[in-house]
Amino acid sequence: MNEKNIFRYERKFIIGANLIENIEDLESYLSIHLNEAFDQRGINSIYYDTPNYKFANETAEGSLNRQKVRIRFYGDLDKFIFPQLEIKSKIGLVGTKEVIKLQKDELYENNFLLRNLHKLNIKNREASCLITAIEPKVIVTYKRKYFISSCKKYRFTLDSNIGFKLFDRNYPNQSLNYDLIYPYNKKILELKYDVNDEVLVNRIIKNLPFRLTSFSKYLTALRYIGLSNYIL
Repeated sequence: MNEKNIFRYERKFIIGANLIENIEDLESYLSIHLNEAFDQRGINSIYYDTPNYKFANETAEGSLNRQKVRIRFYGDLDKFIFPQLEIKSKIGLVGTKEVIKLQKDELYENNFLLRNLHKLNIKNREASCLITAIEPKVIVTYKRKYFISSCKKYRFTLDSNIGFKLFDRNYPNQSLNYDLIYPYNKKILELKYDVNDEVLVNRIIKNLPFRLTSFSKYLTALRYIGLSNYIL
């Protein structure tokens, strides 16, 4: 089953580990009222790339048109339940995401190589062409809180307890646990909204005392783990 979102903006802010603990803290900086959209949950992503790290280099260079391929699953890292393939496409400042449900057993049987999976109908043409070349590189794990504006147009996520780990497809069970995690001691606040709802954004976030950034969890993971020499 494939799902595809409409294009949207994603604005990211790096904040200190002890800032913004709850919805009241975030609301104190904003001009809108928020509600909790979901309970906090764990998120885990296995990022894929080519041998020469095409996706990482496109992100580092700020390419206007680029892709990101990952397997995402929720809950505890060592449980690995209900994995799904996510292909994110960025065109300028906006992006969209294609989601494909995967079978856990089939991933294990094929050493987490996507090219061996059956019925992997990828709509993203460039990602589909690269599927035979990409392989898992790193895991990013974190806790996420979800907030949404009362008008339902602006969604905030707050990521904490962020950690990075090398993924070895030959030893997936050793990779899918909390051993040898590299911790990241900051939080990431992200604002997401559809392209038609940009007009009020600057007014909403004008009092946020945090720096707008192009932060990439994947690039940061490569640097923490010691793979940044592959980034041109």
